[in-house]
Amino acid sequence: MSVNGRPAKFSFDEKQAKLKIPGVPARESSVAIEYSKQVSDDVIFGLYKSKYGREYILATDLEPAEARTVFPCVDEPAYKAVFRLEVTTEEGQGVIANALLERKETVGAGRAAYTFQETPRMSTYLFFFAVGRFEESKVTTDGIDVISATRPGQVQNSRVALEITAESLSEYQRYFGVPYPLKKLHLVALPEYHTGAMENWGAISSRESYALITEGTSFAQKSRGAMSMVHEVAHQWFGDLVTMKWWDDLWLNESFATFMSYKMTDRLRPDWEMWSTFLRDEGFHALNLDALSTTHPVHGRVRSVAESMHTFDAISYGKGACILRMLEAYVGEEAFRQGVSNYLNEFSFSNASAKDLWDALGRASGLPVTRVAREWLTKPGYPLVRVTTKGGSVLLNQTRFTLSGKKAPGVWPIPISLRAGGSTKSAFLDRRTGKVEAPAGRDLLLNLDRTGFYATLYDDEGYRRLAANFPSIGPHDRAGVMYDLYLFLQAGIVKPELYARFVELCGANPDAITTQFVTEQLMRLTAIADESPVLRAVEPRFYPPLLEAFGEGPGPGEPPYLGSTREDLTSQYASINEAYANKMASLFEHFADLDPNLKSAAAIGYAMTNGARAEKRLQDMAKSLQGEVDRANVYEGLCAFKEPDLVEHTLELGISGKVSRSDSGYPLVLSAFNPYARDTLWDWITKRYDGLLEMYAGSQQFYLYMGIVIPMCGVEHEAEVKRFLSGRRLKDGGSSVKRILEQLRINSGLRRRLLGRRNQN
Repeated sequence: MSVNGRPAKFSFDEKQAKLKIPGVPARESSVAIEYSKQVSDDVIFGLYKSKYGREYILATDLEPAEARTVFPCVDEPAYKAVFRLEVTTEEGQGVIANALLERKETVGAGRAAYTFQETPRMSTYLFFFAVGRFEESKVTTDGIDVISATRPGQVQNSRVALEITAESLSEYQRYFGVPYPLKKLHLVALPEYHTGAMENWGAISSRESYALITEGTSFAQKSRGAMSMVHEVAHQWFGDLVTMKWWDDLWLNESFATFMSYKMTDRLRPDWEMWSTFLRDEGFHALNLDALSTTHPVHGRVRSVAESMHTFDAISYGKGACILRMLEAYVGEEAFRQGVSNYLNEFSFSNASAKDLWDALGRASGLPVTRVAREWLTKPGYPLVRVTTKGGSVLLNQTRFTLSGKKAPGVWPIPISLRAGGSTKSAFLDRRTGKVEAPAGRDLLLNLDRTGFYATLYDDEGYRRLAANFPSIGPHDRAGVMYDLYLFLQAGIVKPELYARFVELCGANPDAITTQFVTEQLMRLTAIADESPVLRAVEPRFYPPLLEAFGEGPGPGEPPYLGSTREDLTSQYASINEAYANKMASLFEHFADLDPNLKSAAAIGYAMTNGARAEKRLQDMAKSLQGEVDRANVYEGLCAFKEPDLVEHTLELGISGKVSRSDSGYPLVLSAFNPYARDTLWDWITKRYDGLLEMYAGSQQFYLYMGIVIPMCGVEHEAEVKRFLSGRRLKDGGSSVKRILEQLRINSGLRRRLLGRRNQN
């Protein structure tokens, strides 16, 4: 180490992760550090080897604070720096970084030096470089080169993601009124990647299943991948150009990018019905997580980087996006856009806080945005609005809703929309109780088009009216009714028979979005209580009529999103119905040429019908198929076996090194929804938990996986799970582990009710 050109002494405080340099002058000084770093073969985070076959790409993935493991730095978002990178590597390798390549020079001994232009001022977690053999494809928009980079042989599959990335980059410049400040934007598809994608400034990195999508990819995967790119492009302004000061405002990056990704994708692909997907993937998942007593506010205290790991969840992404959607409706679209533009211009290349955004929106709209936003974003949870009728009035009462039934304080300013007596009305409920003058007709319905972030509970008469009027309710409103009932079913507020009654109504009144919602709910319920008489009775009244309505192949001129509905229906029904599994198994011989929306169902049917005879073929496909999207379909089969030992083989395959480490999440998550594999999966997790934690470097992705898996497979093992997730594991896992344990208690209680058992304390 040297300071101002002179050798300097230093010490390293490992506990605080700080280099201490005594005697540095108080004036501005130049500190030069020479260091070395060994790249690990074991982790999939920081600076790591993203492997394919016998080759690999050396790449970085640094959020929230892995930059300090790559080079000495002050690794906090409030500290921005200009980076100038030079990489020396073997001739024949390519190098990609945040900025444009300035020059390449041969330096002898078969090596070359790549020198890149300076970056803008940016936070360390956005720093990126990758070294490997790349193929590239380029489009130019508004004078900016947008470039996809893949491992050899895959660039032709990057066109769909590349095109929507370029389109959104151009459209965002117009929407924000702020030019994109770099001269290029790379989209780097990595064969091993632990999350979805990352917004490194000028060089978005992504797992292959998001970046390598084609017109022949299933609609669900194509829309998920395309929208992920649009999400990361939004970050180039919201997060990269203007960055949060500290991780307590993580939501400021993620909620906004989530909201804008749906808004922009809907603008670019209006026939994709993205707001329906928003309700399913963001709004309702956030409602479920936020109903836990162990939830956290969208904007809350984060005391350390380690603690920030546990805020990368449906609250910071989905709930925050729902509140932004509500605020846009409150202030108006143009005032919202202008406020955002003013905010970006004022804080470009620096840091800002949530208050800065609210102040900008308030000035643009003339409305008290800060007061409304504060109420929704700084308190955990959300309201349950109970609805009763009396005379010519609709009576409303709000309390905080929790799945556990624990009482908790909270009153929110709720913009209420309702339909009654053939007319639509609006109200503002900012007290515990309220009243709307409206006739209580059979069409009484609250939270129209599901724009509000709250749950609605009707009395017995209200549900009778809803059932009678169900065919006349729009798709988003039907989906909202079903999700509220699913929440109440988990909480024990409504009986399984009431929920089942409305499931049957969904079977008799086909619409794509509600069908997907209920299919996912039934998948979760079956995973924890497949023996339930209520579930078994309702299944033949739900799946067969909907399969007949939607068919098993695309109809002429049908909207593309129906492919996603068909994929969910066929794959879930194949997993619970032997005759249908046999039918789907007959399609597996033509897997390569099959309708992509039927591949999951075919793989599931093939596995369930053939058992051990199917294992080798499916495992060979998982090892040999080049595309991650097709491998994901094969894992659906590998995790669907009725034989638990075969599922355990699949779990081992995911971490064996014989398949991409990006694949490791598929066996985990998919096995969690196989009721035959519950006990085996839990036993496997107890053996592999610490190894998985190390592989994922203790990152947020590990805890996201565990948050899905353990509450499903841990039912009937509550005491064991609690003992296992204690001590060091509880300390390291923090709030994530507490949420896992609470959701497990809720699932276990739900299982008992679905099976008709009394609660056991």
